[in-house]
Amino acid sequence: MKVFDTKRKKILIVAIFALLLTGCTVPTAEPDNAPIKSESNNEQVNEEDITGVISSLADGDTYNVVISKDREVRDGVQLTAGEEITVRLLLVDTPESVGEKAGMPYGDESSSYAKGLLQGKKVTIEFDDGDIKDKYDRYLAYIYVDGKRVQDYLVENGYAMIRYVYEPNTRYLSELQELEADAERKSLGIWSIEGYVDKGNGFNEVNATPNLQGIGEDIAEKAQETAEDLFSETMDSFLDSINSN
Repeated sequence: MKVFDTKRKKILIVAIFALLLTGCTVPTAEPDNAPIKSESNNEQVNEEDITGVISSLADGDTYNVVISKDREVRDGVQLTAGEEITVRLLLVDTPESVGEKAGMPYGDESSSYAKGLLQGKKVTIEFDDGDIKDKYDRYLAYIYVDGKRVQDYLVENGYAMIRYVYEPNTRYLSELQELEADAERKSLGIWSIEGYVDKGNGFNEVNATPNLQGIGEDIAEKAQETAEDLFSETMDSFLDSINSN
């Protein structure tokens, strides 16, 4: 009988110990590449992301970035902390504000918009699956500020069109096409000038100054309508005065 009780006690002790173990939680270490919270906003930033600070802007779609940490991209390309690189945005094109074609409609506006959005800001750089650089030795990439692609900002507000589409650097093409269609439908920015945007090919030379001849014709037409109304009112008053006499 005593042996049986002893066995029962042992079984009970083991069961209680097992229950205590299952009720406890043991902290586990985070993996090295776990996403971390950004201090400035709620976006998820991966420790392996390529980050940097915008030092200057060459144009609405081309920026100089100072790299924050050493990063190996791919194909033997290595980025070094403190290195300044030039990044050309993938899949979009803004009107020129510098060089031989400076002065294009919305060139200065797109450049000023990008500068206000990016100057001195911390950004994240994302490469696609195709070429990393273009023939001008500029890096081809998507740039993010505050968790949103700069390409999206430019296209949705009418400061850029979709252009230079080369597979396989087309990861976000469909999303940009939706934004472009919406901007065109609303006649925002570059889409407000008839015949200016040649989709996928570039910007046409257009006269963005007011059509003075058209304005003159409108003024003449309005003046004639006003004169006719005044004449009609005058005649009515004259006839009323005769009838009253």
